[in-house]
Amino acid sequence: WSRLKNDLGDLEFFGENLYAVHSIEYMQLEHYYYVFAARIKNQWLSWEEVTFYASLFDLPTVPVLKLDMVKDLTELELRRLVENLAMQSSIFGSVDPKTEEACTMEGLVCRNADAYTLSEFQHNVFKYVRKGHVQTDEHWTKSWRRAKMIWERRDYSWNGQ
Repeated sequence: WSRLKNDLGDLEFFGENLYAVHSIEYMQLEHYYYVFAARIKNQWLSWEEVTFYASLFDLPTVPVLKLDMVKDLTELELRRLVENLAMQSSIFGSVDPKTEEACTMEGLVCRNADAYTLSEFQHNVFKYVRKGHVQTDEHWTKSWRRAKMIWERRDYSWNGQ
């Protein structure tokens, strides 16, 4: 961070920190931090700009599940699309840390792929989290553990076999 922060100027990255296991454990993590947005002053950048700037700083971006035009969808059609996407397993191999059984993804974020101003954020982004996602008995900060990277797992194969 100390080497990077002075190169950013007014550019701010926003991302998901996956360092700790919470309600889901991801079995196929390659990084602990994935960028999902970037902002310069009062402007949220387009997805194309986010991926461009993230790549300049060698930061991974969150996986894109679907890039689609939704302006002509009804609310019901959009709801079905989001719920169907959320029923899939995570690209990072999600499992319930208590049972070690595979589970669906935590949820997903939908955003306008174009740039928009800070004041327009609420009209351009929403997050869907599956019902029953948070199932911890106590706050995760009391019993957390570090998430393992894919290459730290016994069943990992360097050649993909």
